[in-house]
Amino acid sequence: MTAARGNRSNLAVLSLIVAAAAGLLTAVITTTVSQLSSRDYQQRRLLTTNNNDAASPPDYNKEIDPPIEEESLIAMQFSANPYAGRDKIEMIKSGEAKLASLRLSPDSLSGATGPPGSTSYTGVYGIFCVFDDQLNKEDPAIYPTVDHMMQTSNHCIEKRYTLPLDVVVEAVASHDRRSIRNDNDRLKKLPLSGMLFHQGFSGAGLIANALTTFGDTVVISEHAAIRDALNACDYLHNRFNSNDCSSLKHQKLVKDVISLLSRSSDSSIEHMFLKLDSASSAYIPLMRAIYPDSKWTFDYRKAEHVLAKSTEPKRSTCALKKRQPSSVMAFQALEHNVDLEELSTHEICALHLSTLVDVASREHESTGTGMLISYEDDLLQEDALIGTILPYLGLQKEIDANPSLARARVEEVLSKKANLRGIHSKDVDSQWDVGTEEHVHVSEEVRAASQLFMLNIM
Repeated sequence: MTAARGNRSNLAVLSLIVAAAAGLLTAVITTTVSQLSSRDYQQRRLLTTNNNDAASPPDYNKEIDPPIEEESLIAMQFSANPYAGRDKIEMIKSGEAKLASLRLSPDSLSGATGPPGSTSYTGVYGIFCVFDDQLNKEDPAIYPTVDHMMQTSNHCIEKRYTLPLDVVVEAVASHDRRSIRNDNDRLKKLPLSGMLFHQGFSGAGLIANALTTFGDTVVISEHAAIRDALNACDYLHNRFNSNDCSSLKHQKLVKDVISLLSRSSDSSIEHMFLKLDSASSAYIPLMRAIYPDSKWTFDYRKAEHVLAKSTEPKRSTCALKKRQPSSVMAFQALEHNVDLEELSTHEICALHLSTLVDVASREHESTGTGMLISYEDDLLQEDALIGTILPYLGLQKEIDANPSLARARVEEVLSKKANLRGIHSKDVDSQWDVGTEEHVHVSEEVRAASQLFMLNIM
């Protein structure tokens, strides 16, 4: 009897707790929905006003007044925007806000829109935020990519701006033209001195870090917006099953993105280098068509080793190529008479890595340009960086100006792991012996997949 009363009492208490929780959840949902409804109403009203006034362009900087209600629990988790009320376009013109990534719509690069031969794209949006893009100058191994630098910015994490890219490009170009005419202080456009392509885990990070140590260079490493622009046609095909992608508009998009990224307020900078993400090596011909005078390198390593490292847990991004292959990888699959859906993770990655080598080799052989760099046979050899690779990329004058300092910088780079993965890696042992051969475990799956698809680089 006592136990029964206790159970009834416990059930009553539990019921009260559930009811209270349900009431709190209802209040939060009601408040949030009310806020969304109010914002949606104001946005519709703003769009209606803009559409009715053809002489007035849309105001991309207009801040929508929030409803006078208590903040939702979700909103309370974010910090205040220190740039609230600022003109977004003006922040981009001045170089304060920088391009972070792109967003495309199904007909962004459609050849059916606009007059024949048009290069004007539509429905491409740039994502912008404020961050310090010179952090890699302090320690390139701590901030190996643009994404690692953006991770230090609350504005990039919480308050990014989304604007039509063509509007931004035209506004920036107009601003820069006026600045030149008026001889005002302006951001100068840097020439693209070199492009670093690679398989991944093959030493391109060491080259990028060595380039960063020179005072007159800037290295833009694995920028998401460049990746998004380069693979735009393949993305539209894989995501929307669309083959309507104008090559002229595609090239214009890539040029516009790199043009925005090439603006610098540092008068001492003379060289801009791009280290592309590994998958972007599939687009070497596209980049070479746009920038035929830029030097380029392609880093690769022993087939079994690069496949083993590429398929390690938390590193196996190449597995995504099963559903998101580049057009050249899809062609390679046809050449091998294989169905991507039927391949294992190791086989997908092997085919992907083999494709990158094929693209680089063909471009090198057909044009006589570029430098193919073996991780084991070239990069790790004594004086390879200072004596061959950096001079090829156009830095012989800087090396000759102070050979001992240049050599010391390169030796410092080679004494550290190239990629320490962000600000928390300061507690990680960063030293390594470049002369010691790295032990890479090669599983049977790796060995079989490399034998199947990677004989060209073994």
